[in-house]
Amino acid sequence: MNTRLVRILARKFANSGMDEEDLFQEGMLALFKAEHTFNPTSGAKLETYASRVITNRFIDVWRKVGEAPDELNEETQGGALCLDNEMDLEEIRKILREQVSDLERAIFNSYYIEGFSYDEIGRIFELPRKKIDNIVQKVKRKIKEYI
Repeated sequence: MNTRLVRILARKFANSGMDEEDLFQEGMLALFKAEHTFNPTSGAKLETYASRVITNRFIDVWRKVGEAPDELNEETQGGALCLDNEMDLEEIRKILREQVSDLERAIFNSYYIEGFSYDEIGRIFELPRKKIDNIVQKVKRKIKEYI
């Protein structure tokens, strides 16, 4: 597993005020732990498990420096793209193809797959940050409806 997952999750937490490089280092430690504690017979995917371990590590760091903001607690409840259960990536892609517009899919992929921040996506698509957030949340709701 590469460092891309760590970088994506570190960006998400860094947008809430934490130093991205410090988070990256903490995330790499958590990734190492996840790779060594992963049980392949559990039925979960390594990436899903690692995402949860890394996110939990970041939350622990937040607790050491102060309480995490409410939106961060809410956002990490389901574990980024995990969306509360072990949904196959192909199922998510199918939902994205059938249930969302091309613009919504592009923005969602830019955020979750490419790891761009809302501000970066806003510059690319020439949309305000709030519109980007609304689209990402809308797509997440659509995916959750089909779980």
